[in-house]
Amino acid sequence: MNKNFDPDAYRRSARKEWQKIAASWHRWTPVISEWSREVTEQMLDLAGVSAGQAVLDIAAGDGSQSMMAAHRVGSSGHVLATDISSNMLSYAAETAQEEGLNNLETQVMDAESLDLEDESFDAAISRLGLMLIPDVDKALSEIYRVLKPEGRVSAIVFSAPQNNPWLAIPARIAFKHAQLPPPQPGTPGLFRLGQPGQIETVLGEAGFQEVEAHRVMTPLQLTSAAECTEIVRDSAGVIRTLLSPLDEEQQEAVWAEIEQALSQFEGEDGFKAPGEVIVAAGMKG
Repeated sequence: MNKNFDPDAYRRSARKEWQKIAASWHRWTPVISEWSREVTEQMLDLAGVSAGQAVLDIAAGDGSQSMMAAHRVGSSGHVLATDISSNMLSYAAETAQEEGLNNLETQVMDAESLDLEDESFDAAISRLGLMLIPDVDKALSEIYRVLKPEGRVSAIVFSAPQNNPWLAIPARIAFKHAQLPPPQPGTPGLFRLGQPGQIETVLGEAGFQEVEAHRVMTPLQLTSAAECTEIVRDSAGVIRTLLSPLDEEQQEAVWAEIEQALSQFEGEDGFKAPGEVIVAAGMKG
């Protein structure tokens, strides 16, 4: 990890930001869930999530993928959705109650220090969260510990920035105005695990076997660049944290610049930008 990176300061800042944006993130859950539905099903398949299992969700957020897992495991199974933000998890608990999912539980928990018994889960999942954990190696070690023998982990991460311009462009502009360099190797970031072989390496180093990784195209189709900007503004806590030192007028100017830059993806059929994620998996030996 970069010697200039302060993981404790990052954790405090990240928790504060996710607490703050929980409501706005949840507002976009239907859009995000629809955009990621197929790859989420693939993640659940690769984790082997099935009836009767105990499943752990890491960095669950407001838990739309947790709900999908809970439906799969059924009344004889159990899903534990964990996150550092209690506000995010409150939406997961509320939605589970609305859907009558008595097999889903939420608990505030840091992935790097899971307060869970050894070998207590059949599967672990994480959708678009693993790359934002300060010490991903420690988190994967903890996941490995709590999985039963032959238990499986599967995670979705963003691939390289050039394959996800709808996120990379806002991030680049935010770093420019924050007068900060891009994230250094080994530090949290949207594209931290997106280079070829990275996710496979960290899973293998954590002890997982039969590691596999699949690149999946996930284009983002919306009504306009303005809508995309609004989604990023409401849901990308990393970018919001970068801009937080700026005053309100400066922040508004940055978001206007982001919207203008994203307008290149507008056409007769609305807004459509390329996207790509990696869904990876491994088994505990």
